[in-house]
Amino acid sequence: MEETPIMARTIRLPVCAALAASIAVPSLSYATNGMTLIGYGTKSRGMGGVGIATAQDAIGGAVNPASIGFMKDRIDVGADFFVPEAKSRLGEGDQSLTYKSSANRFLMPAMGGAYKFNRKISVGFSAVPYGGGGSRYNMNLYNNVTGSDVNQTLGVNLMIMQMNPTISYRINKQNRIGASLVLSIQTFRAFGLDYFSTFTSIFNDTGQFPDYLTNNGNDWAYGAGMRFGWMGRFFKERLSLGLTYTSRVYMTKFDKYRDLFAEKGSFDTPENFGAGFAFKITPKLMIAADVTHMLYSNVRSVGNASATTTGNGFPESPEKNSLGATDGLGFGWSDQTVYKVGLAWEYNPQWTLRTGWNYGKSPIDESNGEVLFNIVAPATTQNHLTLGASYKPSKKIEWSFSYVHAFKYEQEGPTLIGDTGKIQMYQNSVGVSFGYKL
Repeated sequence: MEETPIMARTIRLPVCAALAASIAVPSLSYATNGMTLIGYGTKSRGMGGVGIATAQDAIGGAVNPASIGFMKDRIDVGADFFVPEAKSRLGEGDQSLTYKSSANRFLMPAMGGAYKFNRKISVGFSAVPYGGGGSRYNMNLYNNVTGSDVNQTLGVNLMIMQMNPTISYRINKQNRIGASLVLSIQTFRAFGLDYFSTFTSIFNDTGQFPDYLTNNGNDWAYGAGMRFGWMGRFFKERLSLGLTYTSRVYMTKFDKYRDLFAEKGSFDTPENFGAGFAFKITPKLMIAADVTHMLYSNVRSVGNASATTTGNGFPESPEKNSLGATDGLGFGWSDQTVYKVGLAWEYNPQWTLRTGWNYGKSPIDESNGEVLFNIVAPATTQNHLTLGASYKPSKKIEWSFSYVHAFKYEQEGPTLIGDTGKIQMYQNSVGVSFGYKL
């Protein structure tokens, strides 16, 4: 069906409204590869999260800024609906308490646009829910072991939104390079963490209980970083290769939670890098794979050890690494390498089908007590199966769909407070996006 001028005007109005909404609405995102989503854009998520060497839609500029140089002018807008199921336990026998998190419904909009400015330069913009997470237990697992108020709610909410003005430069027919300014907004709140008041730097220094540890409502942080990429197409465009690097995104501090996070409320987004390829086995069948690496250990509030059961850290030397201190306690996350593979099959001119697999080892080490803090941030999922499809009713209009299942994975280990801790999670999400070629 060919598009008429009336259809064009009818389409552009809701598209523009959706783009504005995707930027303006602060949605909470739930991570699946540690702190980040498995991929950005509905097509990518349907293929295991691959995106470094595949120029499939304008949202992909949030992964590899060079990729928009291979695109025709287009706009993409979409959303994912996440349903994570998290469960935690602290304690043993009759004194144990297992509870399911009620923070299990999240809507996450995303958008992107790409425009060929001239023969050499393409420009674009994307806004994506980069990552985050949340938990809400209607009974407080930490207070259960102390005999205090178990009816107090416990949990955290973190949202990381990134907006990426992007430019791509055509070196020659085969190669593009690109760069994005990464503008980030974070919001965070914590509740029910009173048990850790004596773990804080201010308590160990002065004996005073902290005012900025928990139950202070939403706090906001703002920051910026850079993302660079290269993408090349070779052998009559059958083979595509790509590289990306994203710097550390330096954020302002969460002042309302400066007694919780290391360095008095610092919570930067870690740097990461990756490589990918895509190969057309036939003109209609493509296989793609990415490998990415996230440097959690470089961000103290994330990578520093928590209150572990081994070593000379807290509580033996609390003045060095209490909560909120310069080298304070963190979540104990290790660096994470993620492997992604996907297939795309053009069934006919209207329909393209996709599937993929994604694996990233949990960054949490349960063997020495890291489970304790991660009860409120149970980023345990490792294996993900994905499905996707796109439908083109006309030359300019495209609808895409995705489904992601993160398989259940649990981690159990000792904790500093003498009780065994256990965290468990699985996830489902569905996504839909609308693409319009200008």
